Amino acid sequence: MKGCHFMTKKYKIDHNKRIGNVIFVVEGGRPDTGGTELRLLKSIFSDILHYEIQELRRGTDEFKGYRNNPFCKVFALNVPKNQLTELTDSDLDILFARLKEEFKLKPEDCPIYFLYDRDYLSYKPNELRGKFVKKYTDPYANDDGSQGQLLLSYPAVESFLLSCIKENIFQSKYFLGKDLKPIVQQENFSENDVKTDTHLIHAATEMDKCLSNFSIQQYDLDNLGPTLLEIYDKQQTLVSTERSFSLLSLISMVLLELGIIVEDDTEN
Repeated sequence: MKGCHFMTKKYKIDHNKRIGNVIFVVEGGRPDTGGTELRLLKSIFSDILHYEIQELRRGTDEFKGYRNNPFCKVFALNVPKNQLTELTDSDLDILFARLKEEFKLKPEDCPIYFLYDRDYLSYKPNELRGKFVKKYTDPYANDDGSQGQLLLSYPAVESFLLSCIKENIFQSKYFLGKDLKPIVQQENFSENDVKTDTHLIHAATEMDKCLSNFSIQQYDLDNLGPTLLEIYDKQQTLVSTERSFSLLSLISMVLLELGIIVEDDTEN
């Protein structure tokens, strides 16, 4: 049990952690490039952690693999539709059938994460709250049997990139994901530049800063549902009063939950 997580922790990467098989369902992407999310997952899990990655890009029939690691395999699946509200059980069944057929994988036994952006123009106010944020709370399965954890980025996945290199990004507020892209470009930093432990640790610390700013002083990695809902509600309040989101990516939650990022007890 991982238990309650307090914001005063210092972090390190456990490079010996064996995570087994993990599934990511991500939006966006093109057959030629894979999109920001897939490239970011490759940087994190293949380039830094040396795990095996098998990605299935939208519009392609073949998995694209990186490295070979029998103890740590990440399956990154690019869904055929961008919006979360357009994702159907049939879409997931088709993707998971590929995993069963080609990799002899049982998705029901694997942690599943949904990585999506909370771009204001993509969804109506609170459209995601009941059917998605409250439903997809556990990567293995919650009490009602819904499997998968929804980890939103506010307003877009580029928030994670800035959290790798910038301080106190929660103080910056943006309305749309497209408004954030030129800011990342100005930093001359892309998903392909996420290359070090320091980037991952810095991003986790920045995530905690944002949660502290929302008066979330601790969270339970074994029961993240209430925290994810509180984050969503606080961001909804911001966008309704200030027409902007506080920059936040929850991708670091995956690394904490899987035990890849751990508390550093080393004395200075």
